[in-house]
Amino acid sequence: MTSAEPSSKSTSSAMLASGQLTNRGAFEVARAIPASGALRRQDSSLSLTIPTAPADSTAASSVLPSISSTATLTVGASGTSVVATSSASGTSPPGSSQNLLIEVGPYSCTPSTDFKLLTTVLSCYLEDTETDLNATTRYLILNLHAAASASDPSGSPQKPATSALPQQGDLISSIISANNSIYLYTPTELLAERAQFNSTGDSSSSSSYYQQDTAYFTVTVVNDQKTTSDGWPSEGYIELGKAKRLLAGYGTVDPQMTGYNFSGDAAYIFPPGYLQATPQVTTKAGTVTGGCFFQPGVDHIRAINSSWSTTTIDATTQQSDILPLVVNLTSCGISALLNTTLNNTDAAADYTPYQAYAYAANWAWSDGEPRNTSASGSMVSCAALNATSGRWQATDCAQTHYGACRVGHTPYKWQISSQQGHYTNLDDGCPYNTTFAVPRTALENSYLLATWRDYRKITYGESDPMLWLNFNDLSTDACWVRGQNGSCPYLPTKSDAQGGQILVPTVAAIIVFVLAALTIFVKCAANRQSSRSKRRRVDDRWDYEGVPS
Repeated sequence: MTSAEPSSKSTSSAMLASGQLTNRGAFEVARAIPASGALRRQDSSLSLTIPTAPADSTAASSVLPSISSTATLTVGASGTSVVATSSASGTSPPGSSQNLLIEVGPYSCTPSTDFKLLTTVLSCYLEDTETDLNATTRYLILNLHAAASASDPSGSPQKPATSALPQQGDLISSIISANNSIYLYTPTELLAERAQFNSTGDSSSSSSYYQQDTAYFTVTVVNDQKTTSDGWPSEGYIELGKAKRLLAGYGTVDPQMTGYNFSGDAAYIFPPGYLQATPQVTTKAGTVTGGCFFQPGVDHIRAINSSWSTTTIDATTQQSDILPLVVNLTSCGISALLNTTLNNTDAAADYTPYQAYAYAANWAWSDGEPRNTSASGSMVSCAALNATSGRWQATDCAQTHYGACRVGHTPYKWQISSQQGHYTNLDDGCPYNTTFAVPRTALENSYLLATWRDYRKITYGESDPMLWLNFNDLSTDACWVRGQNGSCPYLPTKSDAQGGQILVPTVAAIIVFVLAALTIFVKCAANRQSSRSKRRRVDDRWDYEGVPS
């Protein structure tokens, strides 16, 4: 795993994520990370016993950070593995060793990597970043496939025998939990919080600044007890309130894999399709021609929102189209996952193309923003949306602009303030049933931008392109919060109830997973090589093999 982080401009002492709760020390921060907007997806079909897909694909509020890893569990009927050695169906370069890749049909394999190693690397990453600005949430999607024979790795697989499948204690959830249980937010926790939605100290408590926007899901009240069948807590609550940063879920599952013990994983791993949606997206020359969630004139959440939605950019996309496509997909409310190299080089050799990719997915701040307010000598501490670029800029709070007003509790419906004013006066400038607000997701930003551009057209070409957003770092330099009286939540406070909510990163963090995809094979111990030095089961059962692909 390789990471590259842009240099930061200013710092302030704080405690973040796991370090906040485990007393692992104070640290310096240079910019804000997401801590508000609810996690995504409205689903009422979560089960702890069967891996059924959700009933609908609508979502809760803010888009989680865009990094994900995919793992595939593959089981052979006879237990033979296609990765232990090269064969007629797998060839490796001259002078190859177990540290090199082996080409096996459509797979690039290595005998030196397994799923346990991936979870160990993930655990190290989560631990190393728990007290800095990379302490954001990650999700792991696991695809389960049955393996074809070694002689025909692309052929049709057979259903593996029950005895070849992992048993209790050796399930996928056991391997994930062994190294990552402290970070794992589980289906069990989600169900408990949905059932006690207004319990003291939970994510919906009025005393918590982690409160999510209930406009994104259904709340039922019976005898003063609030419950929800499809709600999610806010990202800030999971990261800062519970010090959790990992969600695991199943993706695609082959029919041959129905014998796997899903019920044994159900308390820890979300069912297939629960953390992932793949809408039908069509693109052409860097533009999105179909599948965009932004639809002018349509603002009903269930009709246009699905912030678990992802699409993959692979080698079929022209290199020159990738960056504009990422910008357009992000504006459409779709996370773009990269599954190809950029400029024919990897991030270890040259990270700048991947840094540009991450910047393209940053829907909020313009390049170079927010500026270093302490060095400028002016109050460049208030955010404004630029109608030309569609991005945010740090602006002098004493300037006069119109303001962004959210209508009721509808995330995608906006109005413009009735008059221009200084930033501090905009609370009183919004029309009835609207509030001075700031977009929390890329899709919300797209709807506000469209409203602002339309307003400028009908007001005879309003020349001022800037629109005030309810977002500032007036309290603490470089710690941007919502609300004119908000205080930085990363600073020590007398009460956890004080402070505003951090909404978006000031710049995109650059995290490049070398193991972007992993195929895991379960093979019978009877067929493995006894000379392998890594940990293996010694009975005639199975073991996991990993394949970066």
